[in-house]
Amino acid sequence: MAMHEYLADVAQEMSKKSDGIRRDFKKHNPTSGENLEDIVAKFLKNHLPKRFAVKSGLVISHDGMYSNQADLIIVDEQFNAPLYPDSTKQIWPVESVYALIEVKAKLDKKSLADAVAKGRRFKSMQRRFYETKSAIRRIDASLYLIWAFESLMPHTLKRNFIQELSGVPVVERPDLSLVLGGTVVSSGTYLETVTIGEQNSQHRRDLLSRHAGDLSSLIPGPVKVYNLRDNALWAWCMWVDAWLRQAGGRIADPFAYLPEGQHFGEMI
Repeated sequence: MAMHEYLADVAQEMSKKSDGIRRDFKKHNPTSGENLEDIVAKFLKNHLPKRFAVKSGLVISHDGMYSNQADLIIVDEQFNAPLYPDSTKQIWPVESVYALIEVKAKLDKKSLADAVAKGRRFKSMQRRFYETKSAIRRIDASLYLIWAFESLMPHTLKRNFIQELSGVPVVERPDLSLVLGGTVVSSGTYLETVTIGEQNSQHRRDLLSRHAGDLSSLIPGPVKVYNLRDNALWAWCMWVDAWLRQAGGRIADPFAYLPEGQHFGEMI
């Protein structure tokens, strides 16, 4: 069996489960949302390489900024540990986070606006990495991913994305958005990177020299929308997986989280 056929079957099973959850918990949205998140979490834990841990909770930066409650996060658990490790809702340093995932039952105009706002907060968090040869980091940015079980028609979804991302800096936009069994939307840092290369890469330097330092004309608008139907999950997974593998290891710098000038004690 081909990979895309297998994932098409998986997508159909998840869609059926989500339909049942939304039907049976339609009068209790928080429980419905948690159950939908569980479907996505189980899928990712079963299909991502084990070095990429799937968690939930909050993300914090060294300057005290918190993310919104994250539905799911993909972290480097090999080189980092959370606060409140025994809790189902942990706190992870932002440097340890490969990706934050917002799960939506339906990606309409209202839920898209909510997702974009949460993504902007997460993507704008300051990062200070611990440099080590044991965890070579090739990409500093974290992905912001949207997973939806249902959406509007592709052309309407594209229009909503373009409207919602107007005035939003590239680095604060969602990266890869999935509508299960339908559409994948590429934007943000991800779209920029696959189009013109990684920051400080030789490929990007070559492009900069050929285009007088301005590469904006090479990036095809705020979004690329792919109507992939049964192949949507396969494409989303392949693109996310490839980015994770290329990103390299990452470690939070614990010293960056110490308040400046604070006296902790003295040597005896």
